[in-house]
Amino acid sequence: MLDRILAIMRREYLERVKTKAFWISTLLVPVFLGAVMIIPAWLAARGGGAFTVGVLDFTGRFAEPIRLELDDLIGRQSSIAAAALEQSEVVPGEQAETIGEIANDPILELELVELATDGDPEAARERAKQGVQDGAYDGLLVLPATLPDEGQAEYVSPNVSTFQMLSVLERSVNNVMVADRLTTAGLDPEAVGELTRRVDLKTLKLGAKGQETHDQGQGFLVSYVFMMIIYMTVLMYGIYVMRGVLEEKASHIVEVIISTVKPFELMLGKILGIGAVGLTQFLLWSALMVAISAPGAASALGMGSLELPAVPAVQIVFFVVYFVLGFLLYGTLYAGIGAAFDTEQEAQNFQGVITMFLIVPLVLMMYILNQPDAPLSVALSLFPFFTPMLMFLRMTLTQVPAVQLLGSVVLMTATIVAAAWVVGKVYRVGILMHGSKPKLKDLWRWIREA
Repeated sequence: MLDRILAIMRREYLERVKTKAFWISTLLVPVFLGAVMIIPAWLAARGGGAFTVGVLDFTGRFAEPIRLELDDLIGRQSSIAAAALEQSEVVPGEQAETIGEIANDPILELELVELATDGDPEAARERAKQGVQDGAYDGLLVLPATLPDEGQAEYVSPNVSTFQMLSVLERSVNNVMVADRLTTAGLDPEAVGELTRRVDLKTLKLGAKGQETHDQGQGFLVSYVFMMIIYMTVLMYGIYVMRGVLEEKASHIVEVIISTVKPFELMLGKILGIGAVGLTQFLLWSALMVAISAPGAASALGMGSLELPAVPAVQIVFFVVYFVLGFLLYGTLYAGIGAAFDTEQEAQNFQGVITMFLIVPLVLMMYILNQPDAPLSVALSLFPFFTPMLMFLRMTLTQVPAVQLLGSVVLMTATIVAAAWVVGKVYRVGILMHGSKPKLKDLWRWIREA
């Protein structure tokens, strides 16, 4: 029996590993995920650009202070960001709020051009808007006469998605308005700024051995990426199993194979063979993750200011363990669906039910993120159909007791054995059935009679 299962397993494994598609996907998936995480941040950090903004200052006194504040803010932040990047340090204090928007990008240029406000304010506004439409200015900053006590500054432009520039402009206007109010009240703006400066909160993640590591959201990044990888690969390889069974059944090859091996041996060999393909891919990805999280990797990528998350070895081990268990569970169920139906269209309803068990953990993700140690979180992570994703998610967020990890593995193993026993009976009858779409009562009858 074992020899036959191994022979089927070897055939399924080699048939897929030797294809170009396998190696292309193995290399492209981590590249794609890395690009999705890194490139947007890299581009945002280097957004920059040159902008000319017309200013309608109906107060008659704020255009010049705003221009000076703007020049000072851009120059000061660019200098601080450059120094921080050279030292690979994070800038503390109030300036850190906008450093993240301008860091790495000293090429942001923003010129303010004061426009005439003579005559009717509405007419002046219309003239200024026409200048924007004609391309003379990128946008129009309108300062109502009631500022700073009442009213609101306005920015008019065809493009209001230049977030970096708008953030700097808004901060400059706000700083000038606040300083004017303080001066009017008889207070020194610099003294008030010093007294009310921000005190940032440094987040440190406590490890199992009491070590503290700086974490600014990298834990969430690891959780999300790993969860999505488990979700996509378990779903993908589970559907591979179903389609493989459907193809063999439709071509009647299975009728020849069944003459030499038992249906259960065929099912088990196919599941283990395709699972080994996925495990090979996971091991390659895990090796890549270790390399990426190694010290100096960020510097090698030319991104010294980006702190990549370190992936503990125990998480990589359980990453593989939960993939294997998850695939065996869902692969077994998908194999049963493939044997019960003749086409993928007929199997869609039952396939959707199984897929829902993979989607539900994604819906529960935010609750687990906020309360990883809550009783409901623990219970959900121990539910075998949710365990591969939710228990691993909790591992990346908190110190999960060893008894819970062991319990999750035992419960999943027991569920896999039970599922293999039930699905094996459906597989034995359904693999040779053709021409009729079984209903639930038919599946139940096959289980009882097999």
